[in-house]
Amino acid sequence: MPGSRELVQLRAELSRYREQKSRGKYPSELRERAEAYARERTRAGATPTEIATELGVHKMTADRWVADGERAHEGALARAPKAAQQVPFLPVVVRPERRDAPPLRLNVAFTDGTRMQVCGISAHDVVEAIDALRRGR
Repeated sequence: MPGSRELVQLRAELSRYREQKSRGKYPSELRERAEAYARERTRAGATPTEIATELGVHKMTADRWVADGERAHEGALARAPKAAQQVPFLPVVVRPERRDAPPLRLNVAFTDGTRMQVCGISAHDVVEAIDALRRGR
């Protein structure tokens, strides 16, 4: 279809619309024709960059038309938000930390009446704490 009369007409209409309105979406009829063109060219092996050059639009616009056209062709019911259209999502389940055994508690009573309760630290840390208490006397 490159160089065809339909392509020249479609490109001219897209250009005219951009001249009148620099931002915003193309009218639905014009966009649908562009999506149909992009879908046809994609089936023929054209890349979105080639399609964008042929239509005189930005590559991202051609990417969107190719993707939207494929979704419409497949019968997609709802359109995803723009951010979700480019990012594949995976389901994630968040659960609280699994604890097979309760945390180890250690109660230490010294002869002078000092008591220390330790929970959730390593044995090495307990030994260092006891040594620090002994040195402090």
